[in-house]
Amino acid sequence: MSDLPTDHEGEHQQLPVRDRERAGQKSFGSIVLSHLLVIFFCVGFPAMVTGIAPVSWIKFERRDGQVSASAKICLFFVVPYRTIYVSPVIGVGDRFVEGTVTREERDRRTVRTKSEDEDYLVIRGNGQTAEVPVSPFSIKSVVKKTESFLKEEGATDLKLFVVANWKFSVIAGGLVSLLTVLYVCALIYQISLGVIRCFKWALGISSDDKSFSQSRMSDGGRDNQF
Repeated sequence: MSDLPTDHEGEHQQLPVRDRERAGQKSFGSIVLSHLLVIFFCVGFPAMVTGIAPVSWIKFERRDGQVSASAKICLFFVVPYRTIYVSPVIGVGDRFVEGTVTREERDRRTVRTKSEDEDYLVIRGNGQTAEVPVSPFSIKSVVKKTESFLKEEGATDLKLFVVANWKFSVIAGGLVSLLTVLYVCALIYQISLGVIRCFKWALGISSDDKSFSQSRMSDGGRDNQF
C-alpha cells in the first residue's frame, strides 16, 4: 500500500480551510450586524426619544437698547440639532396645542385616550417669528420672566432652560440617554486599549514576550526550590 494521500484524502484536507473561510466571513458579518444594532439601541433610539421631546437653552441679550434672542433645541440635553435666532425681539407670547382624543373599541367598551398637550414660547421679531417647545406646566413662568426682562431696560441678559415635556424630556430622556453614555464609555475604553497596543508594538513589547518572561521567572523559581 502506498503512503501517498489519494485525491479523496486531499479533498478532505481542503474542506476545513474552506469552512474556516466561511466561518470567518460569517463572524465578520455578525460582528458588523451586532455593532449596528448596538448603535441603534444605544444612540439612535435615545436620539429619537430626546428629539421628540427636546430640551432647549434660550438666551436673551440686550445690546445698545436692542434685544436679541437665540435658542438651541438639543438632543441628549446638550447636543443642538436646531438653532433659532431672532433680532430684534419686540415681544413674546405662547401658543397652546391641545392633545387629540382618540376612541378605540376594546372588549365592547369605548376607551378614550388623549395625547399630551403641547405649548410653545413664541418669540416675535420684525417680520419673523420663532417658536420654542415648552412644557404647559412651565409656560406661564417662562413668559412672565421673558416679559419682565423685556420691560427692564437695565437687564443685560436672561438665560432659560426649558423642556418640552417633563415626563418624556427629563425622566424618559434621561434614562435612555444613559445607554448612550455607556456606549461612549465602552467606545473610549476600546480605543484606549487600541492605542496602548499600538504603543507596545512601537516599543517592541508584545504579549508573547511578557508571557515568555513570566514563564522564565516561574521556571527560575522552580530551579531555586530544587
